[in-house]
Amino acid sequence: MGIIKFNTLEIGTFETDAVVVAINQSNTSNNKPMLKVTLSDGEDNITALIFDSTRKDLAAGGIEEGCTAVIRLEVTEYKGSKSYKIASITPARLPEDELKQLIKLPPIDPEKLVNDIIMLIKQSSGREYDLSTTDIPSDDYSLTALAVRLITSNLKPFTKSSAAKTMHHNIYGGLAYHTYRMIKSTYSVCEVYSLLNRELLVCGTALHDIGKLVEMKTTDTGIASYTDMGNLFGHPLLGIEMIDHEVWNKDQAIGGRSYNREQVAMVKHMIASHHGQPEWGAIRLPSTPEAMILHELDMIDSRMYMYEENFAQMEPGTSSDPVFGIASDGKSVIYKNSFGNYE
Repeated sequence: MGIIKFNTLEIGTFETDAVVVAINQSNTSNNKPMLKVTLSDGEDNITALIFDSTRKDLAAGGIEEGCTAVIRLEVTEYKGSKSYKIASITPARLPEDELKQLIKLPPIDPEKLVNDIIMLIKQSSGREYDLSTTDIPSDDYSLTALAVRLITSNLKPFTKSSAAKTMHHNIYGGLAYHTYRMIKSTYSVCEVYSLLNRELLVCGTALHDIGKLVEMKTTDTGIASYTDMGNLFGHPLLGIEMIDHEVWNKDQAIGGRSYNREQVAMVKHMIASHHGQPEWGAIRLPSTPEAMILHELDMIDSRMYMYEENFAQMEPGTSSDPVFGIASDGKSVIYKNSFGNYE
């Protein structure tokens, strides 16, 4: 088949390849089943309707969130805007060069992002580490070693994982991109506030979302969905469990205490409190300066990503529709001025 970019579609019927991002089931006014299917062309998303069909029907045909598909799309005009209806949809295994066009990626290659994250972790303590390798000495039980081991032992999922199902950094490699930008920010913050322990802040930042590797599963097209463990516990608790498992394994290996327990507790507290408020999913409120800074950097980077994504679709001198999550009170509009560095 081939890819037709959504922003080039006119009124008519077209066949194109796309990624199925989300499938939501509802009912029409006549109480008949209807699906709202979010599709991605690698740059833009659209939502198209399928009538008289259910999620179960699509699943029986091999269509699920994260798959690639050949879609016959009917484009019409409704109340001055384009409306999309799916006439047919079948799963498709695409050649690699075409698949890459459909996967939204960070501006930096995810593998490079992960390697740079590990190097920044190694540099955070000021101790001399070999920066030509991601390896850590076997007898090193520092916070740096803890963070590097947890990432390298989950290298493939960490590299491809989305940072969220929706909201922010919800792309292939989104978790690595989010983590990298936050760690880069920690270095600047530590230059201003000497009270902060840089190794603790960097390592806690590197691991703050590590539990998302268990909370979610991300397809090879970058589409995330929640696991049962994710629905039951959430990534802060799951990340703490991953740390506890690593510490226990090393204790067993040496027949005694490996990592410093107070240091480990400080990282775990950062993970437990990085959402800032209980109503936002925090297990505890931040009690240390590193935990407070982590929460603020998390908020800054997630919201900046929302601005970036919305600005890409906006003309200078215009306002967006209300954007969920951009403000603490729920939805707020975004304004793109004409003199910013937004391109």
